[in-house]
Amino acid sequence: AGAAVAGGLAWAVVADRWFRPERLVVLASVAAVAAALLMVPFGAGASLAVVIVLLSVARSPLTLLDPITLRRLRVTSRTDYARIRLRMSAGWAASAIVSGGVYQALGLRLIPLVYAPLALAFGFWTWRAIKPDSEASSAEPAARAAVRVRAVPLAMVGFLGSCLLLGVSLAATQNFLTLQISDLGGGALLVGAAAAFQALTEIPTMAYTHVLTRRFSHRALFAIGCAIYLVIFVAWAFVSSAFVAALLKLVIGVAFALTFVAAVMIANDLTPARLRATGQALVKAVLFGVAPIAGALGGGIVYQALGPRVMFLAATVVVAGAGLLALVAVRGQRSQANVPAIVATEAAAPVAP
Repeated sequence: AGAAVAGGLAWAVVADRWFRPERLVVLASVAAVAAALLMVPFGAGASLAVVIVLLSVARSPLTLLDPITLRRLRVTSRTDYARIRLRMSAGWAASAIVSGGVYQALGLRLIPLVYAPLALAFGFWTWRAIKPDSEASSAEPAARAAVRVRAVPLAMVGFLGSCLLLGVSLAATQNFLTLQISDLGGGALLVGAAAAFQALTEIPTMAYTHVLTRRFSHRALFAIGCAIYLVIFVAWAFVSSAFVAALLKLVIGVAFALTFVAAVMIANDLTPARLRATGQALVKAVLFGVAPIAGALGGGIVYQALGPRVMFLAATVVVAGAGLLALVAVRGQRSQANVPAIVATEAAAPVAP
């Protein structure tokens, strides 16, 4: 996780300053193929741990996909980004189901042999279908001259704090929900079903988010998502049925869709045009890198010392702070997306055909 976070931040800086992100994504897919194939001869012990770190570093430029998407969508990004993210969620869900069945039937040693050709196909498709944005490249000098920023904007710092609190609460609750289900009498099947329940609602919510963004600001959607998390955390603290605890993951899918899409769009709004790849990498590093470490550690300590009810209730306080901080930090911030450094001269084209 640490390697992925550091690599993602480093490549984001490179993409903002020197190289086009589309080409970095292609290189990442090729490097990921090479790293994955190393699992075949080095598939056990310390050597496997080293290979996993190499794979994490190789894959880290894939965090540039969000900046690439937002740049290509340009003026329509506020409503169309969720539709693009919907495809990723649907693909992830389908892949998890199919690959899980394949690995259960044929064994886990097939993982690198399945992953490598898929990663290579992704890289080839990216190279053929997503060309570097010529308008963006020609407009970058003007954008850099117009935007002189020596530090991360204060509003962005506040929003990163909100993402940290959200990530901590999610790590604390999601990691130990499996223990809660087990303690209430649920088995492995119910634990697996709980993971699938989230995808069932996350995907349709992603599909509908483009409608919500026309009626609510991104900070409002982020806060609504945090409020939904808060209600579910309270329910988990007092639930006495393993099935009900798992079923509540259906609502978690809605909250995740709202907060994730809103976080990407808020980062795009708050970050200067020449630093948008770095801004997206910072949000992901905090939300999915630093916060899970603190949340898992803190959640484990509280769960063991004081029990699951106290842990879930403590998480409600943390996630409430995340929503309130986002409302305060982003409030009154002028949207960078309304004055983009790159102005489309024709209708925006989708990332995928």
